[in-house]
Amino acid sequence: MAAEIRRDIEGLRALAVGVVVLYHAHFLGLRGGFVGVDVFFVVSGFLITSLLLREHAASGRISLPGFYGRRIRRLLPASCLVIVGTVVAGNFWLEPLRLRDLGTDAVASGGFVANIVFAQRGTDYLQSALPPSALQHYWSLAVEEQFYVVWPALLALLLWRGRRSTSRAAVGILMLSIASFIVCIWQTSVSQPWAFFGLHARAWELGAGALLAIAWPRVVTVSSLVRGVGGWIGVATIIASCFAISEAMAFPGVIALAPVAGTVLVLAAGDDATRGPVVVLRSRALQWIGARSYSIYLWHWPALIIGEAAFDGPLSVGERVGLIIGSVVAADLSFRFVENPIRRSRSLPTKHNLTLALGAGLVVVSIGSGLFLRNKSVDLATEVVATTPTFVTPTTPAPSVVSAPASSTPSDTAAPDTTTAAESTTPAAETTTTAPAGPPPPVVSPTEPLTAVADAVETADVPKNLSPSLAEATGDKPIIYDDGCHLDAGSTEPGECVFGDTTSSFTVALFGDSHAAQWFNALDLIAKQRGWRLLALTKLGCTPIEQITYNSTVGATYPQCKPWRANVKKRLAAEKVAVVFISYSNRLQQVGVQQPFPDQVWLDGFKELIPELRGLGSEPVLITDTPYPGRDVPICLSENVSSVRNCAFARDKGIRQSRLDTNIAAAVDNGAQVLDVTNWLCTDKVCPVIVGNLLVYRDTNHITTKYAEWLAPLIDAAVSPYVEGVRQRTNVS
Repeated sequence: MAAEIRRDIEGLRALAVGVVVLYHAHFLGLRGGFVGVDVFFVVSGFLITSLLLREHAASGRISLPGFYGRRIRRLLPASCLVIVGTVVAGNFWLEPLRLRDLGTDAVASGGFVANIVFAQRGTDYLQSALPPSALQHYWSLAVEEQFYVVWPALLALLLWRGRRSTSRAAVGILMLSIASFIVCIWQTSVSQPWAFFGLHARAWELGAGALLAIAWPRVVTVSSLVRGVGGWIGVATIIASCFAISEAMAFPGVIALAPVAGTVLVLAAGDDATRGPVVVLRSRALQWIGARSYSIYLWHWPALIIGEAAFDGPLSVGERVGLIIGSVVAADLSFRFVENPIRRSRSLPTKHNLTLALGAGLVVVSIGSGLFLRNKSVDLATEVVATTPTFVTPTTPAPSVVSAPASSTPSDTAAPDTTTAAESTTPAAETTTTAPAGPPPPVVSPTEPLTAVADAVETADVPKNLSPSLAEATGDKPIIYDDGCHLDAGSTEPGECVFGDTTSSFTVALFGDSHAAQWFNALDLIAKQRGWRLLALTKLGCTPIEQITYNSTVGATYPQCKPWRANVKKRLAAEKVAVVFISYSNRLQQVGVQQPFPDQVWLDGFKELIPELRGLGSEPVLITDTPYPGRDVPICLSENVSSVRNCAFARDKGIRQSRLDTNIAAAVDNGAQVLDVTNWLCTDKVCPVIVGNLLVYRDTNHITTKYAEWLAPLIDAAVSPYVEGVRQRTNVS
């Protein structure tokens, strides 16, 4: 059986927390420093099971009150202290719009369900782009706490009676661990956040430590030299994992075997292998860090996250070093004056009811601090009342918009003058038509920014009539998100999603990812006015060209996009879609490198896609990608209600011109029509985030439905002539 005090384990804890901290602080290039958590899981499984086995061997039973009392004294005082400290610090330094989420996270952390909250958030493509929570690291503590709830009772059941109870326990734990490992592999490929955060997919790591504890009497019979060599191999495996594994990989999955196996080897080496890794792990520095590893883990992450908000931007090397030092100091103080006094209390171990009451009180305080923050009133606007922006025709005439093929008769293309979106209700039947002069231009691109956009650059205050409000911004999504027409990560079959004029025999479609879905409201308005039947064929994070993408809500690869694209094309053919509007994020990422696709990929992809769409009878119209603000706009504005210009961003930062040009060229070179929307969102230098009383962005990269609807008349004037031309040609043919 494992000894009461293991210097090798204390040193191993120091190694684990060290790589986690270095990873979070972006030092030494440890791309996979998060595997330190896997090390903690194995160690926890080993130590807890060893403790319970010793108790069962000595008394023939496992005391559940005694076990839970020890866990309460060990974990909850420091956990509660950091939760409350983070809530207080966040209240001072975090942007107001982040406080509600931090309050939610404090409630979840205090209630041992933080991993579930972060798994749900991670599978939400929109929420996954939010700034990280200052309590996100509590997910691993929640996994262990959930493990502690079921493990002693389960182990007691497996050890209940019988001469071969230990063997029965080993078989039971092995079967559970194998099942968990299989689930882990499967879920990593289907929904990586749930595999990463879920106890069901992580239980095998705790089980690996538990199996080692059960096998310990046989492990110690192996020579210390052999175990020592294995221990060094284990240390090397853990360190190599920190550099070789990255977030772009399918983790945990099979890859997690490396740090788990490495940890098992280090633990198996024991404290008595004089030539094993203990010769290093027993050093005074590592013992000091290892003893405080729990507190260091708890304090370092909120220090970095709230520190970044306090310093108003990415942290410098010096700032990161300072924050880590500060968190270690805080950890040492909480270790000395909170953890140890309660954990080593002489009276509490014999007073189970008092200990349980203490635990309940700490949980109430943790949850209460979160509820306080959730319900705190914050000012998210000024008293200024802004007017609804209007369209004003630029002094320099815009070029002809996309016109129809020569056989068509497009409608007039002039943009409405001083007409609001709400006033633009002219039905298609009343629109006058003129014949185009010359060949149709391939790109519709306003030569000058809208006057309202140019004026918006000087906006200083968040108006009280902002639409949508900052509090409502995250939920300002097209209806296709709620009715299942914008497909989530796991879905591949487009639903019966028909909008616009549902009785029309002329059908158009919207095809792409969430950057296509953001135009749905505008196109739906136009389709109803023009008498088009509109199909919504969008899916989160999927490019329309034949590429497998990386997606953080799914995993290292996103295989569901390929069958979805195939089903979309079948639907286009079956529905006889005449025009298909295509839009997408031009920052979708390659598998393995997490970098946007190279220009040649888009050129090759459109060379294949556009002829294929035409072969299905659909004429493509590309709507260019919208700018990327570089930060969550509503969160930024919540901190700058009287200094809105701090949240505006440079055009050349939000729009990668070379990438935009490549995407346009990829469409134009293959004869597709293009609507370039950039001058409807930016001036030649700046992209404002509020136009009149309209909020432009609902998050880090999607425009609001209100702004899309406001642009509907301009979109109508730009694309309807071409679409009506296709319609006329279709009717003639």
